[in-house]
Amino acid sequence: MGSLVYNVPASKVDLYRGCDIVVRSDDVTELAAALLRCDPSKVRFIQLLATPADTSALEGSFYSLPLEIHLSDPANQYTRLYDYANLLDSHPIRVSLKLAPGFSKAVKLAVSLNFPVKLELDHPDAELIAELGSVLDLYLHRGNVRQPIEPFHSLLLSFCRDEPVSLWQIAEEDPSQVCFVTEGGEETISERFIDQKELQPIRYAELFQQQASSSVECSGCAFYGRCRGYFKWPDIEYDCAGVKQIFATLESSAKELQQDLAAFHEMEVQMQS
Repeated sequence: MGSLVYNVPASKVDLYRGCDIVVRSDDVTELAAALLRCDPSKVRFIQLLATPADTSALEGSFYSLPLEIHLSDPANQYTRLYDYANLLDSHPIRVSLKLAPGFSKAVKLAVSLNFPVKLELDHPDAELIAELGSVLDLYLHRGNVRQPIEPFHSLLLSFCRDEPVSLWQIAEEDPSQVCFVTEGGEETISERFIDQKELQPIRYAELFQQQASSSVECSGCAFYGRCRGYFKWPDIEYDCAGVKQIFATLESSAKELQQDLAAFHEMEVQMQS
């Protein structure tokens, strides 16, 4: 099985003993029971795929184990986040959520509760791109945002430091690093690739990125080095104009930040001389 991190359903943890794992379930009790059968040092984090009212099975247990709370319907589930603030006493918490109309309400509440956020970008349409832009503005310009919002945070750092990064890595879908195990026990790249079974995950990702890079849009895109065709699955014809705007805003903000830091450094030098 190599050195991959395996994202496994709670029912399959016994099959991945000795591996680095992420354990997921929509049932708190099942999640807690599965963790009792795991080597804690091998569990990277746990994923709660629902928003139950009772999380007592995790409260005060498995201390310091990171917990990701997934919102599949963020516009309707976001008020549940109030109920999970007490879990911060025993777990670092991240909120992941699908981009669906109204998702920004969940983001705003999550960051106000001091939860880091991970956005699942998928294929946002024009309406979602506009909402995504408002969330990016929140991240860039609101001083009360003290936690990262991904993928904005990692992309901004990449532009600032002129360091390579892949959206596949940020989204935790890089097949050289992670492997998603379905409820049926099949191994693939991520939930987005569940229907792709004829090729090994790493080989398939390589072939797919080669195909994406040869498309007219990707071949001339200034952001391909960081995107690597992420938005071209499963629709190779997806129009990336909207997401390019997001990338461009991040790149521009990074340049402004670099200029501000340079000016601050120059001021410090002058004050010391």
